[in-house]
Amino acid sequence: MSQGRLIVACDFGTTTFRALVTETTENGDLEIIGFAQEKAEGFQDGDFVDLGKGSRCVARTMRQLEADSDIYVTGFTYNISGSHLHSVRATAQVPIGPGPRPIRENDLEEARLRTRSMSIPFDNKILAVTPVEYAVDRVRGIVDPLGRMGSQLEMQAHLITGSRSVLHNLENAIETAKYKPLGEEVDVLATGRSLLGPADLEQGVILIDVGGLATSWAVYRKGAIVANGMVPLGGEHLTSDLAHGLRISTREADRIKVERGVVLRSLVDEVSIQVLFEEERPEGTPGLIAAILEPRVEEIFTFVKNDFGDLRELAGLGAGVVLTGGGSLCKGTRQLCEEVFDLPVKRRHLPDGLIGAERLPEGQWASVLGLSMWAAQDAEGFTANEPGDGSNGILNKLRGFFGGSDDDDAMAAEA
Repeated sequence: MSQGRLIVACDFGTTTFRALVTETTENGDLEIIGFAQEKAEGFQDGDFVDLGKGSRCVARTMRQLEADSDIYVTGFTYNISGSHLHSVRATAQVPIGPGPRPIRENDLEEARLRTRSMSIPFDNKILAVTPVEYAVDRVRGIVDPLGRMGSQLEMQAHLITGSRSVLHNLENAIETAKYKPLGEEVDVLATGRSLLGPADLEQGVILIDVGGLATSWAVYRKGAIVANGMVPLGGEHLTSDLAHGLRISTREADRIKVERGVVLRSLVDEVSIQVLFEEERPEGTPGLIAAILEPRVEEIFTFVKNDFGDLRELAGLGAGVVLTGGGSLCKGTRQLCEEVFDLPVKRRHLPDGLIGAERLPEGQWASVLGLSMWAAQDAEGFTANEPGDGSNGILNKLRGFFGGSDDDDAMAAEA
């Protein structure tokens, strides 16, 4: 097995930790070397609320990954999630000179620096900055101002901020587990990196990731993220609704959801919901399951729609909705999403062209794959093996459409 350009990444999900060892091939593709998944413990709303349990869970995940991939892991890239993340729009203006001249790269860098200097709460940190639109001498809608003549440059950027204390807690849990934190990426950006192609980003798309306890979303237009957010509802709430409605255990409710879950009543024979109140233990017929689950799924999508708020912007998303996450697997979820957003909906869970994908068990691997792609891009040239051209590889398909996070640490794991 090659010992070069190995990447280790871990997705701290709301209900499950998933980790991967991947290797970048000469043509820029990712190959899966090993994987691990462990039920999350001591982790809530993107933060380690119980450091002891959480760090032990991280250690178990990494030991399982080491056994599966036959490598020694010293550190890994990880994701950031939770309600502490906030989306902010910033504007920076840069005078070019007393007279018009061509705009240079250092002018763009100055604009980026000025957006990072905007006032935010003292306990927050800017995690990602993505230019959305430029204006030169009040002419707006400019995608690339390099070389354009002008006297003043203006940049609008989308910023994602997060709690410094949460970031320190994540690092502390990783270090307590005896590993090195090698850099972080916002979870919805990582998921978008793995599932969205250049056409999606350019035409405009909303990515909705229905996780276990939360649903993350992000809107992209003209190649850049313009908004993102999270609603505190997910697949576990569907399980809870079924358990409560049918008067069964959570374990049995989860099995029914996975095997026979349907969330759109028009797809099954209609039943009266009165049986939920009249019978001590109602029979879990398709019609009754749909009657229980449809309101919750509709609520999730409606919250996402209202959270973004700009209905005119949504209507102009040419690529529609890309739906992913374990909470979106029930029959009828895609159709219900189409009804709420009045947009075409595609369901995706893994990127195309992934070598070794058949090894992965059922589960949501898009976020950790996106982390691996981000880390691999930042780690080019870090190890001894020289990469090839990579123009057709999975990493290069998205290069240029996503900005990096605040940190530029080396992301290759030592093997």
